Amino acid sequence: MAERCFRACGCRVLDVDETVRALEAPGGRAVAPIVAAFGPGMATPEGGVDRRALGALVFADAAARARLEAIVLPLAREETAAWRAAARPGEISVFSAATLFEQGWDVGWDGIVCVLASRGTQVRRMMAARGMTRAEAEARLDAQLPAEEKARRATWTLRNDADDPAALQAQVQALVAHWKQLLV
Repeated sequence: MAERCFRACGCRVLDVDETVRALEAPGGRAVAPIVAAFGPGMATPEGGVDRRALGALVFADAAARARLEAIVLPLAREETAAWRAAARPGEISVFSAATLFEQGWDVGWDGIVCVLASRGTQVRRMMAARGMTRAEAEARLDAQLPAEEKARRATWTLRNDADDPAALQAQVQALVAHWKQLLV
């Protein structure tokens, strides 16, 4: 949701989750190495990665998650580097990554925004948006730093517990207006 708010304010946005989904989609550069590493059961009939099956495996097995990250993260970093290189002077770029700190994505930015929601809100949203079970959503959150630690490391923090997109949009608009003043 935050990514949409930043886009609506004229920011260019790269969501690493979307990047990884593209890498794992039919024809994506990560499909063959993932299937080679984890077996043909990880492929969909369409030729992409079965993200649900892969997620069930890697969020239950830290070694499997590390193997997956060794495949996907270098490819995602290449995509991110190309995206960053395409930025124009004065353009506000927002990079979104749920595991920003855990994966070392936090280096080299002018600032970090943490969008906070309670764990219960995060679980409910993941279940609704992605069709996950409570256990699947909890496993993904357990693989991340606690929200409080992310907020402590961030430059700016936005609250997103309300199911009111206008409330988040107002916070994003205020932050983007602040950034634009810094660019002048």
